Amino acid sequence: MTKRNPLYLMLAMAVLLSSISCLSSCKHHDDDEDDVFTYSTSAQTTLVTAFGLQANNDVLANLDSVHFTVDYDNGLIYNADSLPVGTDITALKVTVEFLNTVKSAVFTITGATAHADTTISYTASMSKSLDFSGKTTLTVTSADDSRVKDYEVKVLVHKVNPDSLVWPQSWRRDLQGIESGAIAYKTVKQGELYRSMAYDGTTCTVLTTLAPDESYLDKNTVQLPFEPVVSSLTACGDDLYMLDGSGVLYASHDGVAWSSCGVVWHSVLGSYEGRVLGIAADGNGGYYHDEYPRGEGFAVTAVEDGFPVEGSTDMVVIDNTWSDAPQGMIVGGVDAQGNLLRSVWGYDGIRWGQIDNERRSALPAVADATIFPYYTYKALSGVRRYGKQPTWLLMGGRLSDGTLNRKIYLSTTQGITWVASDSTLTQASHMPDFYGAQAFVVDETINGANRAPLMVSKPVTEWSCPFIYLMGGYNAQGSLLPNVWRGVYIRMTNYPVY
Repeated sequence: MTKRNPLYLMLAMAVLLSSISCLSSCKHHDDDEDDVFTYSTSAQTTLVTAFGLQANNDVLANLDSVHFTVDYDNGLIYNADSLPVGTDITALKVTVEFLNTVKSAVFTITGATAHADTTISYTASMSKSLDFSGKTTLTVTSADDSRVKDYEVKVLVHKVNPDSLVWPQSWRRDLQGIESGAIAYKTVKQGELYRSMAYDGTTCTVLTTLAPDESYLDKNTVQLPFEPVVSSLTACGDDLYMLDGSGVLYASHDGVAWSSCGVVWHSVLGSYEGRVLGIAADGNGGYYHDEYPRGEGFAVTAVEDGFPVEGSTDMVVIDNTWSDAPQGMIVGGVDAQGNLLRSVWGYDGIRWGQIDNERRSALPAVADATIFPYYTYKALSGVRRYGKQPTWLLMGGRLSDGTLNRKIYLSTTQGITWVASDSTLTQASHMPDFYGAQAFVVDETINGANRAPLMVSKPVTEWSCPFIYLMGGYNAQGSLLPNVWRGVYIRMTNYPVY
């Protein structure tokens, strides 16, 4: 019989216990690296790791791809991207996944519209449907009966169409700097600043702001030595440009002090890479393209047939994947013969060309319309998700029958094709008809910290949302509309889905 030293036994037991503790600690560390959950062991016994709806095309296509967030700390399960308006949620089958085996998971439904109050036990093979029109609670009991956790389950449905463009009347405000009797107003973006000019027939008021919705940083009353054509005001680089009543082009750095550029034009199209582009009359009834300052090797060329000599949208500049240089774009306007146009013209830095496919375009003949870059959404194939796509929007303007346009036209093809928007993207009924307005899109921060799901590694607490500011313009009688309208695509105000 082998004799064992009691001290040796004690040391052996200590080493064994230390090894077990180390192994346990190492295993716990490895689990943490692969597991986004940071709850205690007891909490994990009732943890729901995934919740979803089963496919049912009679209710909604791709219903099984709707994403649900599980917020353990607040006991909440919900779909951040609500289902479309009118979706029937009174008979939906679900799937639930747990981190560990549980003793039971029971749905308690009260106050539903289509079915009586009831309790339903969940199993992986459960075939019963649930009515989510009332209050639904999922109660999970751990396998050893030591812990019970309640989750409120919400299947959210939009009350309004999220793919709507809204212009709340409560967001409307007055143009800044407008004095009694103002007859003209225009705002341009000069670098990081917004410059606005109001004119009452005698005096100009020049305002400087950092954003369309902010109070002005500077306000100056200016007695110009010429009669300004305020609608021609254009920002180019660090300077402002504007025509006078005789067509003389003037330049200014701050909108207060102006000097003649020594050229006479019929109209200003816009700016492109440090140059102002304009149309000049040749004195014989014709027109030619011009620019200021003229670049090396520039030669004037006659305007093309069907090219707008006035009344087109302010020129916008597009960066695209099929051209090395940015592309300028104008829409509509009036040609040399006085005809209203429905065409779209592009500029590549050297020459102009018509870029739209008129056979596939819904654009009307229109002058003095407003164009701006924004976004719309399209459904992604096979899932209940939507992809944001860059979209040009065109609003307002004068039509060939003398009325003002109230429809919105969209292009997701950089101006090549256009469609009339449906009833979700409209000019609000409380907004006046207009032409000659300016539109700016400003990214603003929405704070959703109070709604941030906690069961993610890096919760989103705020996100950027682009708001539209539609400023000024004129009514059918040519009177200034002293309004700023603020609009937004509803889906972009919703909590981001991730």
